[in-house]
Amino acid sequence: MTVFWLVVAFLIVAALLFVIPPLFRRENVAEIERRAINVTIYKNQLAELEADLAASAVSQEQYAKSRQEIERRLLEDAAVTERGASTSSKGLTAGTAIFTVVAVPVMAVWLYSYLGNLDGLAPEKYAQQTIGGESPHGDDANMAQQIEAMVLQLAQRLSQNPQDIEGWVMLGRSYSVLGRYQEAVQAYEKAIQFVGEDPGILADYADAIAMANGGSLEGKALQLLKKSVSIDPSNQKALWLIGTALFERGDFVGAIEHWTHLQSLFAPGSEDAASMGANIAEARSYRERQLAGEFGPAPQTTSLADTMSAGGDRSVLSAPATVSGTVIISDALADQFDAGDTLFVFAKASNGPPMPLAIIRAKAGDLPLEFTLDESMAMMPTMSLAKFDEVVVGARISKGGDAIANSGDLQGELQSVAVGSNGLEIRIDSVVP
Repeated sequence: MTVFWLVVAFLIVAALLFVIPPLFRRENVAEIERRAINVTIYKNQLAELEADLAASAVSQEQYAKSRQEIERRLLEDAAVTERGASTSSKGLTAGTAIFTVVAVPVMAVWLYSYLGNLDGLAPEKYAQQTIGGESPHGDDANMAQQIEAMVLQLAQRLSQNPQDIEGWVMLGRSYSVLGRYQEAVQAYEKAIQFVGEDPGILADYADAIAMANGGSLEGKALQLLKKSVSIDPSNQKALWLIGTALFERGDFVGAIEHWTHLQSLFAPGSEDAASMGANIAEARSYRERQLAGEFGPAPQTTSLADTMSAGGDRSVLSAPATVSGTVIISDALADQFDAGDTLFVFAKASNGPPMPLAIIRAKAGDLPLEFTLDESMAMMPTMSLAKFDEVVVGARISKGGDAIANSGDLQGELQSVAVGSNGLEIRIDSVVP
């Protein structure tokens, strides 16, 4: 904020240096010049007001009132000039100069305090006010808590609407910004389930995987990046990261080829093009040292053509984690429930919290029931079928419709079921004690 006010003071002094000297000219200063000075002052004020309106710092109504006030003062000053034309020019200009020296800074500060946004000069406080809807009295820790709360709310909303693709992408990017890369990976996995081969999401997904693995782009991350480029050869993020991965691998030829293609996508002479040129030059320098035997044998080169043909490899896009099968009921319990009773089919971790990883709600009258449980049915993104190799799959008939088991409910379970299994048969054959 201090810097802002220093800049304001400098601009006010600069404006006065342009305005004050003409006021001290002798009687040969023409009346039209005095008018021009006044007009200049008010034009500056109008320009500031126009800028505030464009920045939405003032409303249309405030703008109109302020403009009318400025125009009124301009007309009054013009009238004063007409009436005082016969008086001593020196005396008039001295008084006007004193008035201007005092009025311009005072009016500028007053106008900004009245029409501007002082909270905007304190970004942390303003951000907290915007996010939390409260007065800006918090600190950085409170601001971080507000952001964490927003991310948690988004995750909870997605648990209720798991097909919100944009929501999963936003959640993934939010987790990445917060440095929670494992959770970012899980969010992008959700998004990939629904969009499959979006090159932008693939690149973000790969970046999150790499960061979760300590920054290494090898393995699945690099495969996802190649697939992204095979779909969109102009994907700048993927091209940059592939080149980085090849450079770190010692494949300087491949890095140069990918980065050269990326540089061609930037405007000639732009900062991005210059930065990429520096990277290419560094890679060429390392290539020369490699040819001199400094780094040992060169690895096999991955050309841009190889990358663009990687689209045929679909294995990098993991299929959603599922378990499926049929729920039946034993003959001994066939007459111990009503068709309107609630039937729950669920999967939970074999060794972990009791919260279901996926759950379906149906009617007992639907038995026998074919089912499929998948990741989209998770109650929390961090607790889904994709996070476990083995699960317990069960079914329960609840007479009260409660998700928690109660005495008298009918149930059946399969232990140690591998995620990805299908053709399961869950037999409801026991009563909850």
